[in-house]
Amino acid sequence: MFTNFSTPWLASAALALMPLGLLLSALPRVQATRHSALSARQRVRWAALFALGAVFLADGTFFLGARDNLILASLPLPGLGFDLPISVTANGLTLALATLVAFVIVMIAQYSIQYLDGDPQQARFARLLAFTAGFFLLVVISGNLGLFTLGIIATGFSLHKLLKFYGDRPKAIMAAHKKSIFSRTADLCLLTATVLVGQDVGSLQFDALREVAQRAGGLPLTLQVAAWLIVAAVILKSALFPFQGWLIQVMEAPTPVSALMHAGVVYSGAIVALRTSPLLVQVPSALLFLGAAGLLTVLIGSLVMTTQTAVKSMLAWSTAAQLGFMSLELGLGLFPLALLHLIGHSLYKAHAFLSSGSVTDQLRQVPPGGKKIPALGTWIVSVVLGVLISGGGAWALGENPVADPVWLALVVILAVALTQLMIKGFSFDAWADRLTAIALAVVMGGAYLLLHSLFVWGFQRDMAPPLTDGSMNQSLFVYCIAGSFLFLSWLQGPGRALLPQRLQLALFTHLYHGLYVDYWVEQFSHRFWAEKVGVELPAKNLALESLESINRNRAALENSGGVQ
Repeated sequence: MFTNFSTPWLASAALALMPLGLLLSALPRVQATRHSALSARQRVRWAALFALGAVFLADGTFFLGARDNLILASLPLPGLGFDLPISVTANGLTLALATLVAFVIVMIAQYSIQYLDGDPQQARFARLLAFTAGFFLLVVISGNLGLFTLGIIATGFSLHKLLKFYGDRPKAIMAAHKKSIFSRTADLCLLTATVLVGQDVGSLQFDALREVAQRAGGLPLTLQVAAWLIVAAVILKSALFPFQGWLIQVMEAPTPVSALMHAGVVYSGAIVALRTSPLLVQVPSALLFLGAAGLLTVLIGSLVMTTQTAVKSMLAWSTAAQLGFMSLELGLGLFPLALLHLIGHSLYKAHAFLSSGSVTDQLRQVPPGGKKIPALGTWIVSVVLGVLISGGGAWALGENPVADPVWLALVVILAVALTQLMIKGFSFDAWADRLTAIALAVVMGGAYLLLHSLFVWGFQRDMAPPLTDGSMNQSLFVYCIAGSFLFLSWLQGPGRALLPQRLQLALFTHLYHGLYVDYWVEQFSHRFWAEKVGVELPAKNLALESLESINRNRAALENSGGVQ
């Protein structure tokens, strides 16, 4: 609309200022006192507010026409045949992510002022928080894959210090070490992919990669390998099953760190997938593999989450399931929908962690007896109505779910979500409550599909459209998605009453432990850090922990009426 802006690079310049204030605020003072600790926290808060103001300036100037990218410098890389640009990209995707991250950082910085009041290490915490937030903002605004990768590596190292903030907590130290294994492996994948892209494309800029990927003809082998390496990095950074253990156990860190991790940094895998979507859609098998890993994580995470007794552990497993859901959307090529999911879940998760201390008060208001298990007929009616609502909404928007397998999967997923909503309304006897639940499902389903269409329209220039190749593998995957979500809905609904009590107890116990996959990772980690951490191998205590959990789970099953 506005194309004659007098300073076309102003939006990019404003974005470039965002991480600068936070990184400068992280510089330590010469003498550490209580006054200097308070000053450090205040500096971080003002730096976060400065970053938020800078992104608001970028948003305004972008919509006025300042849409040129900014290359501050170009560093030569001898022997590699390409340079490393210090560049910032000004587009809708960057602005959406930068605005979201800056807002979350402001909330966390404000919360941290009171959270660590009186802690002798609060100044060090504030500096580490500023470093981590600043480097992550660099990741968000970077205009090329090389700067993105360097920002991810720097974020990982500073976050590692935050996760080990309480050095007297062995579980926190071990969780940080386990995370470092997967993070450094993912960093190596991204570094290798960066080199391959630079040598084949001749540039690391995301725009150049998009142009090469959209050319007619197949991709060269080097770019196909780069796509697979990026997918591997996404899986590791997103803590998909079976690499989710560290994400659950970092709950030993301070609550602001958990919020920063679960509402921001953990989405770095999804962000790089969105940035490189033009490349990934040209390698359908890689996207299909990412979607399959996401689907497995959704199924396991959704079930394990409901068995947890600790609030922060439940939130962590919820994050794992949502990351799996996001990866599933990426695997289907629904990139705008994944962005919508990322924004919504990030805001929700930041609020959930920062208000986790009040959850116990909310639980006291829940009546005893657990959730009411819906009847099979109620569940079937809810599913049918959910399919009609979501399918009808897709038809109203001009889509044909029968002919488009991607939209078919989206309709079924939305129908299952609406099913859970209507089941709650159908638990009441009054017809007014039931009709209200149906009306609410229509409104929620329509709003979801409308937001999806708006994100497709608003971000279609920044991300690749889904590649619907009509292959047998894609069709089978869509049917697998539909069946898996329906099975999950049935198991969390009337299926609980149909399972034998002994089987429910066994499932509850094994799911409570996350199917034990993380114990293998912890045993591997103990080979390197057992002496430093000072804890025993988990295999020695596994049997005792299982017996204790069986007793706890039996009592929980008696109170809840089955697997929740």
